[in-house]
Amino acid sequence: MRLLTLGVKNAADSRKQGIRVMTTPCVVMRSHNDMPLIAETLEKLYQQDLPFELICLDNESEDGTLEELKKYSGRIINIPKGTYVPGKVLNLGMELSQGDFVAFLNSDCTPQDKNWLAKLLAGFNQEAGIAAVFGRQIPRPDCLPLFAKDTEDTYGDGSRQKYWRHCFSMASSAISRAAWESQRFSETLKYSEDIDWTWKARQRGYTIKYASESVVMHSHNYSLTQFYRRHYGEGQAEAIIFDWTKWEMSLLRYSMLPYVRQIINDWKYCASKGIPATAMFSPILRFSQMIGRRNGFKAGMKEKKP
Repeated sequence: MRLLTLGVKNAADSRKQGIRVMTTPCVVMRSHNDMPLIAETLEKLYQQDLPFELICLDNESEDGTLEELKKYSGRIINIPKGTYVPGKVLNLGMELSQGDFVAFLNSDCTPQDKNWLAKLLAGFNQEAGIAAVFGRQIPRPDCLPLFAKDTEDTYGDGSRQKYWRHCFSMASSAISRAAWESQRFSETLKYSEDIDWTWKARQRGYTIKYASESVVMHSHNYSLTQFYRRHYGEGQAEAIIFDWTKWEMSLLRYSMLPYVRQIINDWKYCASKGIPATAMFSPILRFSQMIGRRNGFKAGMKEKKP
């Protein structure tokens, strides 16, 4: 096992940043066939100023991911094919880790500086009763414009998050062990288990914090089919996680209005970037998103009914 050691300089830096490090924190990484991105992520991860222990939960990678992990001698736990359940894997990560706070980093999320972990954990020092802190994600250079826009809208400086019911991402985050011990991750949801857990934590009086200065590079270029499937899964989970009024779940409010609003915002974005061809693609992309989310939502509501 490779453990980074905390020298005098790093300890002093930690105190200056106000980080309470009672034990060497753990970073839990989930991976599955993520070469070559995991190589970039591990390289940047092991440049962090804070010491940490790496625990990797790998879903039987076959593309060189395991070989890359072994270079860093982290604790590698195999998750057999066909057994990957997001909440169950997250609970396992918590069981295997130590410390008051545990960081989670997806294998394709590349830290952008040596203080990614320090800035993430510093979020717990803002006030008492914080269940989780999540960091900023920025798109990769090859990210297609509309997906890059979605990433920046979701994260950025965090100003847009106040308009949403709830926002969180496990991809680059840290959670409180005390909050997790009071309620574990759902092992029945197939999507949005992180949204479910943090939303329930809020209902119990905990706070969720956004650390905009803790930055990773993370994005995906989806095909229309992939985009549909993603939003189907999120819509299905969203129906189960939250309570809905008749107006909120109506076709107009849940689907049509967001569809029109997103196209308008996409067109404004494309105009500012001088990419008219991308603007023409927006109605097609957003239709795939709308239909996927609507169908998933309907399936979730059926599942939710007693």
